[in-house]
Amino acid sequence: MTTARSLTGILDDEIAVLGELLDVLQADQERIVRHDVEGLEASNRAKEEIVLRFQALEQMRAQLTLQIGCELGIPADEVRVSRIAPLLGGDGARLRDSAAKLRALVTSLGELIAVSRGFLEQSIMGVRSLLSLIQSLRAPEPSGYDALGRHSERPDPGAMTVRREA
Repeated sequence: MTTARSLTGILDDEIAVLGELLDVLQADQERIVRHDVEGLEASNRAKEEIVLRFQALEQMRAQLTLQIGCELGIPADEVRVSRIAPLLGGDGARLRDSAAKLRALVTSLGELIAVSRGFLEQSIMGVRSLLSLIQSLRAPEPSGYDALGRHSERPDPGAMTVRREA
């Protein structure tokens, strides 16, 4: 069945695109550690393009899966690659293999995203610590005394200074 081979081809294309995404995410971990902002910005643009390509492939996969399912008499709400593959004979085995590779890749992608999130959170904590240190090293805020003679960190905007000369 030609459409089954086409569906296998689409799954293989999705595998390739997700492989590219994995490569970019792995490189992002190094960029985060190096604080390579320009590299991360370029990476984000690349990821956007990859996601758009994947979405287009996913839409094609869904349409073709539905078409094959209808041809095989499978109800529309039950149409999945795992339901179709056993009904396709020899083409079904290759389709099943491609679907298994795609599932494994999606699992790896999820794990890598979780690790990347940890790297990013750790980096953000480092930046916050640096900002806190910088804040503590800044010159102290102006201080003064209030109308009752108490020390005040922030001078009252309505207060005035009286100077006596003898």
